[in-house]
Amino acid sequence: MLRPSRKQDTPTKRSNTDESKSRRKVRNRIKKSQGCQPALLGLITVAFLLAGWAELSGLGGGNKKTSVRWDDPGHSTTKGLVARTALFPAAPEFDTDGKTRLHVVFSTDCGDFQHWQSYLLFFSAMKVGQPGRVTRIASGCTDEESAAATAWHEEHVTKGMSDKFGLHLTPHFSSVTKDGKEVGNYKFFNKPHGLKHWLEHGEGMGVDPATGKLLDEDLVVILTDPDMLFLRPIGADFSNKEEYLFFPRKDNEKQKYRVEHGSPFAQRYGYGGVWQKSDLTKISGEGSPAISVTPEEARFYYPAGPPYIATGRDMYSIAQKWSEFVPLVHAQRPELLAEMYAYSIAAAHLELPHQLIDSLMLTQAKAKIEASEFIDKIPAAGVCEFAAHPDSTKYTLPNVVHFCQRYFVGEWFFSKRRTPKDFFTCESPLFEIPPSDLGENFHYQIPPGNKHNEEDPKEKISPQMAKREAFIICALVSGMNEAATFFKKNHCDGIEGTRTDKSLNLFSTF
Repeated sequence: MLRPSRKQDTPTKRSNTDESKSRRKVRNRIKKSQGCQPALLGLITVAFLLAGWAELSGLGGGNKKTSVRWDDPGHSTTKGLVARTALFPAAPEFDTDGKTRLHVVFSTDCGDFQHWQSYLLFFSAMKVGQPGRVTRIASGCTDEESAAATAWHEEHVTKGMSDKFGLHLTPHFSSVTKDGKEVGNYKFFNKPHGLKHWLEHGEGMGVDPATGKLLDEDLVVILTDPDMLFLRPIGADFSNKEEYLFFPRKDNEKQKYRVEHGSPFAQRYGYGGVWQKSDLTKISGEGSPAISVTPEEARFYYPAGPPYIATGRDMYSIAQKWSEFVPLVHAQRPELLAEMYAYSIAAAHLELPHQLIDSLMLTQAKAKIEASEFIDKIPAAGVCEFAAHPDSTKYTLPNVVHFCQRYFVGEWFFSKRRTPKDFFTCESPLFEIPPSDLGENFHYQIPPGNKHNEEDPKEKISPQMAKREAFIICALVSGMNEAATFFKKNHCDGIEGTRTDKSLNLFSTF
């Protein structure tokens, strides 16, 4: 449950000394009672109790062991199998039609920054019961990093969550070259090249050498980003008009609602037809169908972004051209979205117009082409509680929160780049819980640059913006804490220095 409001007070962090005293008191009480301590369960639901879970009493007690980094397999346990079964029943094998196979993939490098995002994505996919398989594509790992990542994934994800959650390692793809020499690095090259490598070499994947066709063309592939938190599953059927908002088009009668060969789907992004400003002849060649796309078609069918959803046949066709085009696009437009423009050009070249959905994700409160209107229907008084315990049967939800922005409301803040990279470790504290009325009574924000303004650091925001920002912050804080508690429950038993206090507040880091 969310704690009561404390509207104007300043977030504080508990000292290590206070935490040590608190942990000793808890440990002593546990030794006396030998019972379950709900205060240590945090955001873990009552299902733990009903399933006969052991209490979190081992955190920081028992035989003392030193905490380990993610890239050291360290402490081994199989408790994750018990925990997963108790909390999260096995996800469906197929989509809602009982026959369509789904595979979620996402691209990362081998660094700590995307490592914790990967763990959160896996956990949230497990929590919502995402059907099918989920695979992390990690590119550019050294031999040492590959061994560590493989061991850690096996212990904490495959054993700890699901044997349907995989790791696929690929070569380094992010070098920018000119005249045969490496002149820079563009990390987003990993996405198209990593996807193509997985389609060709991944477990259960592959290409027929005789035909050059993907062996599993009917598989539906869902390409997400690592900084996405699942709120509900993603499938291949978008026919429920109450749950999905489509980009309105003039030819609505041709709108399709199910992924099939020739009809990929994606979230609509706000870059419209910008990709047409590239020299398409140099990228896709003379006579390319991409060149003849009208400005209206460019806006209606091609400003696509993750989640991308397509059959294996279409995704492999796109991946091949995407990988071919992306360095050429980057050479002309060396900017953040070059890889997304290259995707649009590849899809247009292949004459694969996308069915664009506005509501697959929620990224920022000000967005006009996302699922914000879903959040607007949630009462402000309960938006934080609902974000912490999302239930799509009560209010329609986006499928994912794409936390690629910075989020502010009141004196609360979340940013993936401010989040400690070691959050999913035994020694990291959990996030402090926002007040329950964050979306109702805090109609201002304090950006980092304003925090130390002695006159008035507050910037007023509308009630609508406050509620949307609060939803995102509360969803992320709750999701992070629940995933971290799951991690600690299953991998920190007997680890000295394990912390379960909710004292991390990113606003206080400025």
